[in-house]
Amino acid sequence: MEPKVHIEQDGPAHAQRPDRWVISWNIQNLGAAPLRVLAARLPHGKFRSEEKLFEPPLDIPANENGRIEIEACCGEAPGAEVENAFVILRVNYVAAPWLILARLRIRIDDRGKPASTTELITVQPVGFSERRAG
Repeated sequence: MEPKVHIEQDGPAHAQRPDRWVISWNIQNLGAAPLRVLAARLPHGKFRSEEKLFEPPLDIPANENGRIEIEACCGEAPGAEVENAFVILRVNYVAAPWLILARLRIRIDDRGKPASTTELITVQPVGFSERRAG
């Protein structure tokens, strides 16, 4: 059984520095079991963060919501768009490790503030490519 979630930006980004933004994300657990969020990262070169570990992990009961914050580096010009950005979550679901990948489109407003739209969410078991190669 794989996790089912919806992820979206939760409110406007807050400036930390000229190219650093604290962004909140709402994670809705649509599955029948609890979801444990261990870490999150933003891997795109124009919308980026290092992996953030959650200590303690964020536990989201079935059919409930949770919220995380990530500091993103984004210095794009007003009016720009960043395609194929991702927020990637490392989670445990039903005693198994999973990656949740939410593909984003980032629009930069007239003040340089990034805002995301979630376009697609996919899940992969951790180690899936190693099992296929063997």
